[in-house]
Amino acid sequence: MLGNRDLLIHRTAVSLLSLQFNHCGIQECSPGYQYGFYMKPYHLIHFVLKGSGTLETEGRTYNVRSGQAFYIPSGTSGHYQASRTDPWKYTWIGFFCDSRSPFVEMLFGKDRVADICLPPDELERLILSILTVTDPRLQNVRSYSRNEYPGEQFFPVSQPEKCLEVNSRMLHLFARLIETQACYCPSSIREKDYAQDARAFIDSCYSEPIKIQDVADVLHIHPNYLCSVFKTAYGQTPREYLKALRMERASTLLLRTEQPVSTIAASVGFSSPFQFSAMFKKYFGLSPAAYRKEG
Repeated sequence: MLGNRDLLIHRTAVSLLSLQFNHCGIQECSPGYQYGFYMKPYHLIHFVLKGSGTLETEGRTYNVRSGQAFYIPSGTSGHYQASRTDPWKYTWIGFFCDSRSPFVEMLFGKDRVADICLPPDELERLILSILTVTDPRLQNVRSYSRNEYPGEQFFPVSQPEKCLEVNSRMLHLFARLIETQACYCPSSIREKDYAQDARAFIDSCYSEPIKIQDVADVLHIHPNYLCSVFKTAYGQTPREYLKALRMERASTLLLRTEQPVSTIAASVGFSSPFQFSAMFKKYFGLSPAAYRKEG
């Protein structure tokens, strides 16, 4: 017999949950079909299922083919066009996300075009599963054809349960993308992930009496390796980052609140106000009381 089981999202992954569905669709383009976009408020990813075309954005032109995806960040302008000889069939999904979310970088790094490891037919089925929430005609469709579904169809989602359903299906699609991409993730990207996860953990837990060993334990890596990848990514060690974060946060609390020094010390991860005061004076050149008085 199983006892109680608790499942929780690790703090370093919480920002992934900020992903919010905006819209999605699928299109089998005619030769030379083109579309221009101007500073959309949401992020947009197109997955090319077959054929090819070009993307022009931020002063660059990209050739995109089947098995690839192209990413258009929010607030970006550009233009894309299907090939005249081998027009693409693509699917797209638009979404909002927290600026700290690592999702896009997991797929694209710093690029706008990426090879996608998830097979095109599975990608298409996952997008169709989202569309079936509002269009039951697609319930048993495995591959979209413009001959069977001509013209443009728009189905807004307004019911709360359907909004949650489309978002959950989008997250399932994104989970499959990340899962399949991870197998092909180069070591440089993994190192960056460790640095980002460590920073996210420190940002979330600086108010607790954590040590760098705790951060390394959470990531299942050696603390020396953690220090190396963190310094490469951010130009300082995780210990230096944690110290600066605590001191800057404490200085803000000293100037903006009337909380006693002991309370502020505890709120930034120090069990001893004397240890906190010593570190604060070493960092700012003033004791907490003097800093508050001068501020």
